Amino acid sequence: MDRISYLLLAITVLFLSACRNAGGNSPAGDSDSTFRYAKHIRMEHHDHYTVVTLADPWKSGRTLHTYILVSHTDSARTAGRLPKGTTVYIPLRRAAVFTAAHANLIEMLHSGGAIAAVADAEYMHIPDIQRRLSHGSGSLKDDGIVDVGNSMRPDVEKIIGLRADAVFLSPFENSGGYGKLENINIPIIECADYMEDGALGRAEWMKFYGMLFGRESEADSLFHVVEENYLKLKEEASHAKRSLSLLPDRKTGSVWYVPGGQSSVGLLYKDAGGRYALSSDNHTGSLPLSFETVLSKMGNADIWIMSYNGTMDRKNLMAEYSGYAVLKPFKTGNIYGCPVDKVPYFEEVSWRPDWLLGDLIQLLHPDLNKGKLRYYRKI
Repeated sequence: MDRISYLLLAITVLFLSACRNAGGNSPAGDSDSTFRYAKHIRMEHHDHYTVVTLADPWKSGRTLHTYILVSHTDSARTAGRLPKGTTVYIPLRRAAVFTAAHANLIEMLHSGGAIAAVADAEYMHIPDIQRRLSHGSGSLKDDGIVDVGNSMRPDVEKIIGLRADAVFLSPFENSGGYGKLENINIPIIECADYMEDGALGRAEWMKFYGMLFGRESEADSLFHVVEENYLKLKEEASHAKRSLSLLPDRKTGSVWYVPGGQSSVGLLYKDAGGRYALSSDNHTGSLPLSFETVLSKMGNADIWIMSYNGTMDRKNLMAEYSGYAVLKPFKTGNIYGCPVDKVPYFEEVSWRPDWLLGDLIQLLHPDLNKGKLRYYRKI
Protein backbone atom coordinates (compact mmCIF):
# COMPACT_ATOMS: atom_id res chain seq x y z
CA MET A 1 0.00 0.00 0.00
CA ASP A 2 1.48 3.40 -0.99
CA ARG A 3 1.71 6.28 1.45
CA ILE A 4 -1.27 8.21 0.04
CA SER A 5 -3.54 5.15 0.17
CA TYR A 6 -2.45 4.48 3.73
CA LEU A 7 -3.26 8.07 4.80
CA LEU A 8 -6.68 7.93 3.13
CA LEU A 9 -7.45 4.67 4.94
CA ALA A 10 -6.33 6.13 8.27
CA ILE A 11 -8.48 9.25 7.78
CA THR A 12 -11.50 7.09 6.87
CA VAL A 13 -11.06 4.94 10.01
CA LEU A 14 -10.79 8.02 12.22
CA PHE A 15 -13.85 9.59 10.60
CA LEU A 16 -15.99 6.48 11.02
CA SER A 17 -14.82 6.12 14.64
CA ALA A 18 -15.76 9.74 15.37
CA CYS A 19 -19.20 9.26 13.83
CA ARG A 20 -19.76 6.06 15.78
CA ASN A 21 -18.88 7.71 19.08
CA ALA A 22 -20.53 11.08 18.48
CA GLY A 23 -23.51 10.14 20.63
CA GLY A 24 -21.41 8.65 23.46
CA ASN A 25 -18.39 6.58 24.37
CA SER A 26 -19.93 3.13 24.20
CA PRO A 27 -19.36 1.09 21.05
CA ALA A 28 -22.39 -1.14 21.74
CA GLY A 29 -25.31 -1.04 19.32
CA ASP A 30 -25.78 0.82 16.07
CA SER A 31 -26.28 4.13 17.86
CA ASP A 32 -25.72 4.80 21.54
CA SER A 33 -27.80 7.65 22.99
CA THR A 34 -25.92 8.88 26.04
CA PHE A 35 -27.91 10.91 28.54
CA ARG A 36 -26.15 14.09 29.52
CA TYR A 37 -27.39 14.29 33.12
CA ALA A 38 -29.09 10.99 33.98
CA LYS A 39 -26.68 8.39 35.34
CA HIS A 40 -28.92 5.34 35.69
CA ILE A 41 -30.25 4.93 32.14
CA ARG A 42 -28.85 4.46 28.64
CA MET A 43 -30.28 3.72 25.20
CA GLU A 44 -28.80 1.89 22.23
CA HIS A 45 -30.60 2.29 18.91
CA HIS A 46 -30.41 -0.67 16.52
CA ASP A 47 -32.14 -1.43 13.25
CA HIS A 48 -35.81 -2.07 14.12
CA TYR A 49 -35.43 -1.96 17.94
CA THR A 50 -33.92 0.02 20.83
CA VAL A 51 -32.28 -1.40 23.95
CA VAL A 52 -32.86 0.59 27.15
CA THR A 53 -30.76 -0.41 30.15
CA LEU A 54 -31.57 0.78 33.67
CA ALA A 55 -28.70 0.59 36.14
CA ASP A 56 -29.52 -0.63 39.63
CA PRO A 57 -29.25 2.56 41.70
CA TRP A 58 -28.77 0.56 44.92
CA LYS A 59 -26.17 -1.96 43.74
CA SER A 60 -23.30 -0.51 41.75
CA GLY A 61 -22.41 -2.40 38.60
CA ARG A 62 -25.71 -4.29 38.40
CA THR A 63 -28.61 -3.88 35.99
CA LEU A 64 -32.08 -3.15 37.30
CA HIS A 65 -33.90 -3.89 34.04
CA THR A 66 -33.32 -4.18 30.31
CA TYR A 67 -36.08 -3.24 27.86
CA ILE A 68 -36.25 -3.99 24.17
CA LEU A 69 -38.45 -1.38 22.52
CA VAL A 70 -40.00 -2.50 19.23
CA SER A 71 -42.50 -0.54 17.17
CA HIS A 72 -45.72 -2.33 16.31
CA THR A 73 -44.80 -2.07 12.62
CA ASP A 74 -41.48 -3.87 13.21
CA SER A 75 -42.84 -6.69 15.38
CA ALA A 76 -42.93 -9.23 12.53
CA ARG A 77 -39.42 -8.58 11.19
CA THR A 78 -37.82 -8.76 14.67
CA ALA A 79 -39.55 -12.00 15.73
CA GLY A 80 -37.06 -14.53 17.07
CA ARG A 81 -33.97 -12.32 16.82
CA LEU A 82 -34.26 -9.84 19.68
CA PRO A 83 -31.67 -9.70 22.48
CA LYS A 84 -32.53 -10.76 26.01
CA GLY A 85 -34.75 -8.38 27.94
CA THR A 86 -38.38 -7.32 28.42
CA THR A 87 -39.92 -6.64 25.03
CA VAL A 88 -42.19 -3.60 24.93
CA TYR A 89 -44.18 -2.84 21.79
CA ILE A 90 -44.47 0.89 21.20
CA PRO A 91 -46.21 3.23 21.18
CA LEU A 92 -48.09 2.10 24.27
CA ARG A 93 -51.85 2.30 23.90
CA ARG A 94 -53.31 1.21 27.28
CA ALA A 95 -51.00 1.80 30.22
CA ALA A 96 -51.61 1.34 33.95
CA VAL A 97 -49.84 4.14 35.83
CA PHE A 98 -49.24 3.94 39.58
CA THR A 99 -47.69 7.36 40.27
CA ALA A 100 -49.14 10.85 39.83
CA ALA A 101 -45.85 12.29 38.56
CA HIS A 102 -45.65 9.85 35.65
CA ALA A 103 -49.33 10.20 34.84
CA ASN A 104 -48.83 13.95 34.65
CA LEU A 105 -45.79 13.61 32.38
CA ILE A 106 -47.79 11.42 30.00
CA GLU A 107 -50.40 14.19 29.95
CA MET A 108 -47.69 16.79 29.34
CA LEU A 109 -46.49 14.76 26.35
CA HIS A 110 -50.04 14.74 24.92
CA SER A 111 -50.54 11.01 25.43
CA GLY A 112 -53.04 11.14 28.29
CA GLY A 113 -55.48 9.08 26.25
CA ALA A 114 -53.14 6.10 26.63
CA ILE A 115 -53.66 6.01 30.40
CA ALA A 116 -56.19 3.21 30.94
CA ALA A 117 -55.77 2.67 34.68
CA VAL A 118 -54.26 4.34 37.75
CA ALA A 119 -53.47 3.28 41.30
CA ASP A 120 -53.83 5.50 44.37
CA ALA A 121 -56.45 7.49 42.47
CA GLU A 122 -57.11 9.82 45.42
CA TYR A 123 -53.63 11.30 44.93
CA MET A 124 -54.05 11.90 41.21
CA HIS A 125 -54.80 15.64 41.26
CA ILE A 126 -54.96 15.83 37.48
CA PRO A 127 -58.29 17.19 36.19
CA ASP A 128 -58.61 15.03 33.08
CA ILE A 129 -57.71 11.87 34.97
CA GLN A 130 -60.30 12.64 37.64
CA ARG A 131 -62.89 13.28 34.94
CA ARG A 132 -62.13 10.01 33.18
CA LEU A 133 -62.08 8.10 36.48
CA SER A 134 -65.69 9.13 37.05
CA HIS A 135 -66.88 6.96 34.18
CA GLY A 136 -64.11 4.41 33.77
CA SER A 137 -65.66 1.02 33.10
CA GLY A 138 -62.62 -0.75 31.71
CA SER A 139 -64.31 -1.05 28.33
CA LEU A 140 -62.07 -0.74 25.32
CA LYS A 141 -64.73 1.47 23.75
CA ASP A 142 -64.79 4.35 26.24
CA ASP A 143 -62.10 6.81 27.33
CA GLY A 144 -62.59 6.11 31.03
CA ILE A 145 -59.83 5.26 33.47
CA VAL A 146 -60.04 2.30 35.83
CA ASP A 147 -59.04 2.63 39.49
CA VAL A 148 -56.97 -0.47 40.33
CA GLY A 149 -56.69 0.37 44.02
CA ASN A 150 -53.65 0.67 46.24
CA SER A 151 -50.31 0.70 44.39
CA MET A 152 -48.85 -1.72 46.94
CA ARG A 153 -51.73 -4.18 46.48
CA PRO A 154 -53.24 -3.48 43.06
CA ASP A 155 -56.20 -5.34 41.61
CA VAL A 156 -54.28 -7.47 39.12
CA GLU A 157 -57.46 -8.93 37.61
CA LYS A 158 -58.61 -5.44 36.59
CA ILE A 159 -55.25 -4.76 34.93
CA ILE A 160 -55.55 -7.99 32.96
CA GLY A 161 -59.18 -7.28 32.08
CA LEU A 162 -58.49 -3.87 30.56
CA ARG A 163 -55.72 -5.40 28.44
CA ALA A 164 -52.98 -3.07 29.67
CA ASP A 165 -49.80 -3.14 27.58
CA ALA A 166 -47.52 -1.86 30.39
CA VAL A 167 -47.55 -1.05 34.11
CA PHE A 168 -45.64 1.99 35.37
CA LEU A 169 -44.48 1.84 38.98
CA SER A 170 -41.63 3.03 41.18
CA PRO A 171 -39.16 0.39 42.38
CA PHE A 172 -37.80 0.36 45.90
CA GLU A 173 -34.69 -1.15 47.45
CA ASN A 174 -35.32 -4.60 48.94
CA SER A 175 -38.99 -4.46 47.91
CA GLY A 176 -39.17 -8.23 47.40
CA GLY A 177 -40.59 -7.96 43.89
CA TYR A 178 -44.02 -7.14 42.54
CA GLY A 179 -46.01 -10.25 43.46
CA LYS A 180 -48.73 -11.27 41.02
CA LEU A 181 -47.82 -8.46 38.63
CA GLU A 182 -44.69 -10.38 37.66
CA ASN A 183 -46.74 -13.33 36.40
CA ILE A 184 -49.29 -11.72 34.08
CA ASN A 185 -47.02 -11.23 31.05
CA ILE A 186 -47.42 -7.44 30.99
CA PRO A 187 -44.21 -5.37 30.91
CA ILE A 188 -43.41 -3.59 34.17
CA ILE A 189 -41.77 -0.21 33.56
CA GLU A 190 -39.60 0.43 36.61
CA CYS A 191 -39.59 4.20 37.08
CA ALA A 192 -36.31 4.62 38.94
CA ASP A 193 -35.87 8.22 37.83
CA TYR A 194 -36.35 9.44 41.41
CA MET A 195 -33.00 7.88 42.34
CA GLU A 196 -31.06 10.30 40.14
CA ASP A 197 -28.98 12.67 42.26
CA GLY A 198 -29.77 15.79 40.26
CA ALA A 199 -32.95 17.53 39.14
CA LEU A 200 -31.99 17.63 35.47
CA GLY A 201 -30.93 13.98 35.61
CA ARG A 202 -34.36 12.95 36.81
CA ALA A 203 -36.15 15.18 34.31
CA GLU A 204 -34.07 13.74 31.46
CA TRP A 205 -35.81 10.38 31.90
CA MET A 206 -38.72 11.97 30.04
CA LYS A 207 -36.85 11.03 26.85
CA PHE A 208 -37.35 7.34 27.70
CA TYR A 209 -40.99 7.79 28.65
CA GLY A 210 -41.59 9.86 25.53
CA MET A 211 -40.25 7.06 23.36
CA LEU A 212 -42.60 4.57 25.03
CA PHE A 213 -45.59 6.63 23.91
CA GLY A 214 -44.30 7.62 20.49
CA ARG A 215 -43.61 11.15 21.74
CA GLU A 216 -39.84 11.18 21.49
CA SER A 217 -39.60 14.53 19.71
CA GLU A 218 -42.03 16.16 22.15
CA ALA A 219 -39.99 14.87 25.09
CA ASP A 220 -36.74 16.10 23.56
CA SER A 221 -38.24 19.54 22.97
CA LEU A 222 -39.67 19.76 26.48
CA PHE A 223 -36.40 18.74 28.09
CA HIS A 224 -34.53 21.33 26.02
CA VAL A 225 -36.83 24.03 27.44
CA VAL A 226 -36.39 22.72 31.00
CA GLU A 227 -32.60 22.54 30.69
CA GLU A 228 -32.30 26.00 29.18
CA ASN A 229 -34.53 27.61 31.82
CA TYR A 230 -32.88 25.77 34.69
CA LEU A 231 -29.32 26.71 33.71
CA LYS A 232 -30.33 30.33 33.11
CA LEU A 233 -31.94 30.57 36.55
CA LYS A 234 -28.95 28.90 38.20
CA GLU A 235 -26.63 31.45 36.59
CA GLU A 236 -28.81 34.35 37.75
CA ALA A 237 -28.84 33.01 41.30
CA SER A 238 -25.05 32.88 41.35
CA HIS A 239 -24.96 36.66 40.90
CA ALA A 240 -27.44 37.53 43.65
CA LYS A 241 -26.26 40.12 46.15
CA ARG A 242 -28.22 38.64 49.03
CA SER A 243 -28.62 34.98 49.98
CA LEU A 244 -30.92 33.75 52.75
CA SER A 245 -30.57 30.59 54.85
CA LEU A 246 -33.13 27.82 54.64
CA LEU A 247 -34.95 25.42 56.97
CA PRO A 248 -36.89 22.69 55.07
CA ASP A 249 -39.88 20.54 56.05
CA ARG A 250 -41.08 19.82 59.60
CA LYS A 251 -41.31 17.09 62.24
CA THR A 252 -42.91 13.74 61.37
CA GLY A 253 -43.58 11.87 64.58
CA SER A 254 -40.38 11.85 66.62
CA VAL A 255 -37.99 12.82 63.80
CA TRP A 256 -37.48 15.63 61.32
CA TYR A 257 -36.60 14.43 57.81
CA VAL A 258 -34.40 16.82 55.83
CA PRO A 259 -32.80 16.44 52.38
CA GLY A 260 -29.23 15.14 52.26
CA GLY A 261 -26.71 17.47 50.70
CA GLN A 262 -26.34 15.30 47.59
CA SER A 263 -30.05 14.49 47.20
CA SER A 264 -31.92 15.96 44.24
CA VAL A 265 -33.62 18.46 46.57
CA GLY A 266 -30.38 19.28 48.39
CA LEU A 267 -28.71 19.99 45.06
CA LEU A 268 -31.66 22.18 44.08
CA TYR A 269 -30.99 24.28 47.17
CA LYS A 270 -27.37 24.55 46.07
CA ASP A 271 -28.30 25.54 42.51
CA ALA A 272 -30.68 28.12 43.93
CA GLY A 273 -27.73 29.66 45.77
CA GLY A 274 -29.33 29.34 49.18
CA ARG A 275 -27.49 28.75 52.43
CA TYR A 276 -28.41 25.25 53.59
CA ALA A 277 -26.72 23.88 56.71
CA LEU A 278 -26.36 20.37 55.23
CA SER A 279 -25.06 21.39 51.81
CA SER A 280 -21.72 19.67 52.47
CA ASP A 281 -23.41 16.43 53.56
CA ASN A 282 -22.82 13.47 51.22
CA HIS A 283 -26.14 11.62 51.61
CA THR A 284 -28.32 11.26 48.52
CA GLY A 285 -31.57 10.65 50.40
CA SER A 286 -33.39 12.11 53.39
CA LEU A 287 -31.82 12.30 56.84
CA PRO A 288 -33.86 11.62 59.99
CA LEU A 289 -32.77 14.18 62.59
CA SER A 290 -33.93 14.93 66.10
CA PHE A 291 -35.55 18.29 66.77
CA GLU A 292 -32.55 19.25 68.90
CA THR A 293 -30.19 18.62 65.96
CA VAL A 294 -32.36 20.65 63.60
CA LEU A 295 -32.54 23.45 66.16
CA SER A 296 -28.76 23.59 66.54
CA LYS A 297 -28.04 23.47 62.80
CA MET A 298 -30.97 25.39 61.28
CA GLY A 299 -32.89 27.00 64.12
CA ASN A 300 -31.67 30.45 63.08
CA ALA A 301 -32.55 30.05 59.39
CA ASP A 302 -34.01 33.08 57.62
CA ILE A 303 -36.93 31.23 56.02
CA TRP A 304 -38.81 27.99 56.63
CA ILE A 305 -40.44 26.07 53.76
CA MET A 306 -42.73 23.06 53.90
CA SER A 307 -45.47 21.17 52.09
CA TYR A 308 -48.81 20.28 53.66
CA ASN A 309 -52.33 18.97 53.08
CA GLY A 310 -55.47 20.78 54.11
CA THR A 311 -55.08 23.99 56.10
CA MET A 312 -51.88 25.31 57.62
CA ASP A 313 -51.21 28.38 59.73
CA ARG A 314 -49.12 29.29 62.77
CA LYS A 315 -51.87 28.03 65.09
CA ASN A 316 -51.85 24.62 63.35
CA LEU A 317 -48.07 24.46 63.63
CA MET A 318 -48.18 25.14 67.34
CA ALA A 319 -50.85 22.49 67.81
CA GLU A 320 -48.65 20.05 65.91
CA TYR A 321 -45.54 20.74 68.00
CA SER A 322 -45.07 23.57 70.49
CA GLY A 323 -41.28 23.41 70.09
CA TYR A 324 -41.59 25.22 66.75
CA ALA A 325 -42.01 28.46 68.71
CA VAL A 326 -38.26 28.70 69.37
CA LEU A 327 -37.33 28.67 65.67
CA LYS A 328 -36.26 32.03 64.27
CA PRO A 329 -38.47 31.88 61.13
CA PHE A 330 -41.48 31.08 63.32
CA LYS A 331 -40.78 34.19 65.38
CA THR A 332 -40.25 36.39 62.31
CA GLY A 333 -43.15 34.90 60.37
CA ASN A 334 -41.01 33.91 57.37
CA ILE A 335 -42.78 30.61 56.80
CA TYR A 336 -43.80 29.46 53.32
CA GLY A 337 -45.87 26.41 52.52
CA CYS A 338 -47.04 24.49 49.48
CA PRO A 339 -50.56 22.99 49.75
CA VAL A 340 -49.89 19.82 47.76
CA ASP A 341 -53.55 18.80 47.74
CA LYS A 342 -54.42 22.01 45.88
CA VAL A 343 -51.24 22.75 43.91
CA PRO A 344 -49.75 20.14 41.49
CA TYR A 345 -46.35 20.19 43.18
CA PHE A 346 -45.62 16.44 43.15
CA GLU A 347 -47.12 16.08 39.67
CA GLU A 348 -44.91 18.76 38.13
CA VAL A 349 -41.56 19.26 39.82
CA SER A 350 -40.00 15.97 38.71
CA TRP A 351 -40.24 17.15 35.09
CA ARG A 352 -40.19 20.93 35.60
CA PRO A 353 -37.44 21.47 38.18
CA ASP A 354 -36.94 24.87 36.56
CA TRP A 355 -40.31 25.95 37.96
CA LEU A 356 -39.35 24.85 41.47
CA LEU A 357 -35.92 26.45 41.12
CA GLY A 358 -37.63 29.72 40.21
CA ASP A 359 -39.64 29.62 43.44
CA LEU A 360 -36.59 28.85 45.55
CA ILE A 361 -34.61 31.68 43.99
CA GLN A 362 -37.46 34.10 44.64
CA LEU A 363 -37.53 33.04 48.31
CA LEU A 364 -33.77 32.94 48.85
CA HIS A 365 -32.83 36.04 46.86
CA PRO A 366 -35.59 38.62 47.26
CA ASP A 367 -33.30 41.25 45.67
CA LEU A 368 -33.60 39.47 42.30
CA ASN A 369 -37.37 40.07 42.29
CA LYS A 370 -38.20 36.99 40.20
CA GLY A 371 -41.92 37.61 40.42
CA LYS A 372 -44.88 35.55 41.56
CA LEU A 373 -44.41 32.24 43.38
CA ARG A 374 -45.83 29.16 41.64
CA TYR A 375 -45.94 26.66 44.51
CA TYR A 376 -45.32 28.41 47.81
CA ARG A 377 -47.36 30.94 49.72
CA LYS A 378 -46.72 32.69 53.01
CA ILE A 379 -48.23 31.02 56.06
